[in-house]
Amino acid sequence: MNWIAVKYFSLDHDLSALSRYLHERGLEHRITEENAQQCLAVTDAAVIPALQDFLQQLEDGRAQLPSTTAEPLVTPPYIQAGAAQPSLLVQAMHTPIVLALILLSAVGGLLVTTETGNLFLHYFSFQDFTDTQYIPIGESLSGGELWRLLTPIFLHFGIFHFLFNSLWMWDLGRRLEILQGKWGFLLFVVVTGIASNLTQYMWSGSSNFGGMSGVVYALVGFIAVRQRLNPHPLVAVSPALIGFMLVWLVLCMTGVVDYFIAGSVANAAHLGGLVAGAVYALFTGRYFLR
Repeated sequence: MNWIAVKYFSLDHDLSALSRYLHERGLEHRITEENAQQCLAVTDAAVIPALQDFLQQLEDGRAQLPSTTAEPLVTPPYIQAGAAQPSLLVQAMHTPIVLALILLSAVGGLLVTTETGNLFLHYFSFQDFTDTQYIPIGESLSGGELWRLLTPIFLHFGIFHFLFNSLWMWDLGRRLEILQGKWGFLLFVVVTGIASNLTQYMWSGSSNFGGMSGVVYALVGFIAVRQRLNPHPLVAVSPALIGFMLVWLVLCMTGVVDYFIAGSVANAAHLGGLVAGAVYALFTGRYFLR
């Protein structure tokens, strides 16, 4: 049975009323002592966002635990045994960074694939460009256009490019956003996104590249390393999935995939993201204990 840590409490915090309340609603959980703290853990990842919201309401005084079996002032959603899986909308609301990344990727796809979007594309590419030349990246950065280091991750060259990256972000990204918290996950995206873009630029030079796949491979690298250093059920991804992504990386690097798509695959961004995610896990693997 996989236990997922939800929240840590000090040892002097009496959790008996909370445990009794959760038991009455059939929520399987346990409270253990870890690193001089009490750890509340559950087995169902689907209830974590609602349970964390409820715990925050208790902490803020917006809800209270009953002294009897009466209902509390605020009843959190789907914290009952056998509750239905939350809708996609509810899940998306609990991982706002992932939702924002997918929406921005859709906007970036429109910049690339529509005539009107093309008028604004050069503002978000790694290098600014005109009809005849690329502007050196150093000139743009010295002029304060630092966003160029990151914004290429949102540019997508076709619907399949967008769907492929968005599906992986939805599956893997939500895991990390719950694990790291929204601000921790946002930092992860910024760091690994910039790393993958810089790697691609250093490999290919002046070219118009983009896509979220560098960050997706950073997710893969982080999960693969994190699960070896400090396993956590939230990132307990099947080894077969990690293997598939690595095989796909190698296949793309052979150039075979380029025959079936317009343009070419940004292989250096994939590899740079993979390495960046793995290094990120090495340095932060023991910080995310949610």
